[in-house]
Amino acid sequence: TPALAVAAAALAAVATVAATAHRTIMDAQQITHAAAQSIAGRSGDGLAAVLRLDLGNAVLAQQLSSGGGIEAMCAQALEEPYDEMLLEHFYFVRAMHAGDCVTAYGHQERVVSCFQARFARDDAWALPAMHVINLDLRLAALQADRQLVAKGSKGEKLEAAARVLNKSFQITVTDRAELSVSKKWGALHVINNLFKIYFELNNLRLCQNLIRAVEGPGFPRAIDGETVAGRRFPVAQLVTYKYFVGRLSMLNSQVVKAAAELQFAFDRCPRGAAKNKRLILRYLVPVRMVLGSFASEALLQKYRLPFFVALCRAVHRGDLAAFERELTAHQQLFIRHGSYLLVERAKIITYRNFFRRIHELDPQANKMDIGKFRRCLQATGTEMDADEIECVLANLIYSGYLKGYISHQ
Repeated sequence: TPALAVAAAALAAVATVAATAHRTIMDAQQITHAAAQSIAGRSGDGLAAVLRLDLGNAVLAQQLSSGGGIEAMCAQALEEPYDEMLLEHFYFVRAMHAGDCVTAYGHQERVVSCFQARFARDDAWALPAMHVINLDLRLAALQADRQLVAKGSKGEKLEAAARVLNKSFQITVTDRAELSVSKKWGALHVINNLFKIYFELNNLRLCQNLIRAVEGPGFPRAIDGETVAGRRFPVAQLVTYKYFVGRLSMLNSQVVKAAAELQFAFDRCPRGAAKNKRLILRYLVPVRMVLGSFASEALLQKYRLPFFVALCRAVHRGDLAAFERELTAHQQLFIRHGSYLLVERAKIITYRNFFRRIHELDPQANKMDIGKFRRCLQATGTEMDADEIECVLANLIYSGYLKGYISHQ
């Protein structure tokens, strides 16, 4: 109808005006006006643009440092709790410009708390704004902790940020609105921020609560990129989620699941995001190696992972000496990446390929002497007695890498 068309055009105009806020040099009054317009027009994208941190706005920084009556400005233009939310946002920007990250974090935490107080009672229109302020909260916590540690204090802001973000998580995943307009479509962004915090804090057991929520019956069945109720999760959020689930599966020795999740993340990650693709490959390559599949040298060189080239070659050829040499040379790197135990696990594939090559010397034989394996190992510089070789063979047979049995007759 004409009335609906006029309303739609008005909302679009509000979104367009507010969405340019982060690209235009605006003072506090203009930002306040844009925020009020966005809230009145229920433009989540517009409000997100207003609340996006812009440290390049020198005009705003100078105005905030001098006061400028921003308290009265926010109180007059906005209703509660949005007035306090925007005021705290201004304080956050001022503290960030001053280089006081600890104070800035405190203000950003109050920005999120004020927003949550209203968003819990509202519908999903403000999800884009929630994403922006949650991201700024996590980044502010990281910077605050670095500043605290540099001063000799304990960094505890990241843990505090996790507690605040957990409220956003609860608000989104427990929403009972119809799925097409549900806040649940914003849950994955919150979950990914919490994943990053828990991995940073090395508190991985809490990640299982997030995964259980996603795999629960009430969550949208769109985690593999499907469209449900006319909605779908952004690819960037799916890639991030799959990446972290893949890493958790890897740490829990669920190698097949880890390979599937990381492969999804790598395949869906945009071509231009070379840094992210490289990050995924750091874990996908050793996971696939344990499953007996090896990345090509061209792929590893393309994404600047040369330390995997000789390692993959050693595992593929069954070269135990080369495997040990490469593992030792890059031990600290793999430990830092958190993949050392997985890479070390590829040694069993190296043994498997080594024994296969010995069998290929006499492929018609259905019986092989343990002493032959021992002599071949010695020829390559690896000393093992018969009991050790039998133990390795038994493990290979049990794991399904070899077919056969050990007979002492």
